[in-house]
Amino acid sequence: WGQVFILDAIADYNPADDREAQSIVERVTPRLAHANAAVVLSTVKVIMKMLEIIDPEAEVVSIVTKKLAPPLVTLLSAEPEIQYVALRNINLIVQKRKDILKQEMKVIAY
Repeated sequence: WGQVFILDAIADYNPADDREAQSIVERVTPRLAHANAAVVLSTVKVIMKMLEIIDPEAEVVSIVTKKLAPPLVTLLSAEPEIQYVALRNINLIVQKRKDILKQEMKVIAY
C-alpha cells in the first residue's frame, strides 16, 4: 500500500517540463505489471496525468498508450469489486484517449 501513496503523491506533482514528465512515466511504467490492482490503477493515474503534459506528438505517448491497455483488461478478470473499479476507470480513460483499447477489444458475433 505504500506504493499507492507514493504514486498518488507523484500524480499530484506538477513536473517542470515535458522532459520531466516523460522521465516520470518511464520510471512508473513497470508498476503496470504489479500484482496489486491498487498499484496498477495508481500507476495508470500517474501516467494519464503526465500524458496531459507531454507533447502529444512525442513517440513516448504512443508507446505508453499501448502499454496501458493490457493491465486494464487484465483487471477485468479479477474479483467483481475490482472489475467494477476497473470498468469505471476504463470509462474515464476512454473518454480522454478513445483509441487506447483499439488493440484489445475484439467483437465476436454468434
